[in-house]
Amino acid sequence: MIAGVFMNRLKINQPLQSDATIQFLLGTPKEKLFYKDLLTPSPYNTYLHSGLPLGPIANPGHASLQGALHPTQTDFLYFVTKQDGYQAFAKTFAEHLKNVKLNQ
Repeated sequence: MIAGVFMNRLKINQPLQSDATIQFLLGTPKEKLFYKDLLTPSPYNTYLHSGLPLGPIANPGHASLQGALHPTQTDFLYFVTKQDGYQAFAKTFAEHLKNVKLNQ
């Protein structure tokens, strides 16, 4: 499903804005990212640069590779990871903001 969201964003040239790329470039994962973290200069920063990062940000497992090769067809453009590790998906930015607020 996440691969489907990223594919949808790439199709419309919308930045991926993936927190995972920020965590990668910071080196040491943070429990919570702040706005200043999203401004960290790096070619891996998908908040500042459109498209895919220069290279992998992790060593993906089999399920992740399968997801990238065969993304779920969806209308979603946004997702947030919830406290339980699952994701909440949204079609609009307004829906996404509600999901973020519910999962802080």
